[in-house]
Amino acid sequence: MSASTARPRLSGTACGSTTSLADSPAASRRRAHTMTATTRHAIRIADLGDDWTRLADSLYALPAWLATAERPEVDRHYLVFDGHSEGAEPTGGLVAYPTGPDGWVFNNPLALLSQPQPSLVPHLTADERQVLEGARPQLSEALAELYPTLVSVLPGGYLPGLLRDRTAGPEVIDELLCALEDLADRQGAPSVAVMHVPEAEAAGDLGQALLARGYLPFAAVGDCALRTPWQSLDGYLADLHTDRRRKYRSEMRAFARAGMELREIPLAEFGEAHASLHTLHMKRYGHETDDAASMRLIESIKKHFPDSARVLQAERDGQLCGFVLFYAVSGAYHPKMIGIAEGEKKTFTYFNLCYYGLIQLAVEESVREIFYGPEAYAAKALRGCALDVRVSYLRVPDSVRDLAAPVATVLDAARRRELASYPWAAGPASVTAQP
Repeated sequence: MSASTARPRLSGTACGSTTSLADSPAASRRRAHTMTATTRHAIRIADLGDDWTRLADSLYALPAWLATAERPEVDRHYLVFDGHSEGAEPTGGLVAYPTGPDGWVFNNPLALLSQPQPSLVPHLTADERQVLEGARPQLSEALAELYPTLVSVLPGGYLPGLLRDRTAGPEVIDELLCALEDLADRQGAPSVAVMHVPEAEAAGDLGQALLARGYLPFAAVGDCALRTPWQSLDGYLADLHTDRRRKYRSEMRAFARAGMELREIPLAEFGEAHASLHTLHMKRYGHETDDAASMRLIESIKKHFPDSARVLQAERDGQLCGFVLFYAVSGAYHPKMIGIAEGEKKTFTYFNLCYYGLIQLAVEESVREIFYGPEAYAAKALRGCALDVRVSYLRVPDSVRDLAAPVATVLDAARRRELASYPWAAGPASVTAQP
């Protein structure tokens, strides 16, 4: 679909809501905006230089992080707003990706809406099941006309791809959303999304602006983080319930009895053997990948994070059995890549690497938080993590809004009930460590 071809009317008000880009409110608003502010568009983050770095408010927004996620076959867009006067500092930035039916589910709001995850089923009421079953045939039929979705998200970071200067006013949100919707018009995207908004921001200016523009909110994931205030690993274990403490000590003993050891290796030694284990790990979870792709990621990490990327690996008799690559940034750890060899489930290699090993390092180095991301909620809650709910917002054409809205409401309620069923540590997880 070309930008000038008629497309379904997006629900809500403001930019990007009519069928023609040439004379739409989006285009008019865009023209008015460019008279007073410069907007730069790039498809490689390196082309925006230091201006983007000034806006980055988390590890996941840093140019180095975004560069490691860039793939030649993946379309992406970065925009920077340079303010409303000559020489002004940038006031906002935007990251957006078009997503099709085969896009990764947690960055694919239509997939989340149309194919509820099995973990939600026990948390649905009878009336809610009826709503989903009644909407499923029509929603499935409408999907073909709703893709691609232009999604604003920080890849791999579970945060929205909307950045604001800390001193910028709330009007920057409007400018960013106008730009996102205008870009959707240009790309011929019938639906638009802003994903993984932290709960506090969902209750603030950003959430209110999205609701006013007709976006449908629903909690899609929860982001998990473990605070590490202890002086030792024993201190961590002492804070756990007796049964948990006993279980985790037994997992550490099983690891040691199997002849396993943990060792941090130089980044230069991170290579093909690790790539193969990462590929194996990803395929276990249904991802389509290969060793070449894993090796490209490793080389990109070495290039962009030479000082903050670290590797902890598990060995038996000098043989690699597993690893976790993590970033050490601003007093926090961010696990990024994992690889576990076949047959190591009984040695609890995953938990000894990603939890007990990282916690041991964290307390030794006075690191105060480890960010574990979403999913595997039971394991994370039982090991002491706190939770921050992330809310996604989807804007669809008027023709399907009445169909999609009750589905979003049901999924939001069920996800919140599911997340609330786990024994989280008190207080929300930090949104993210500052760069």
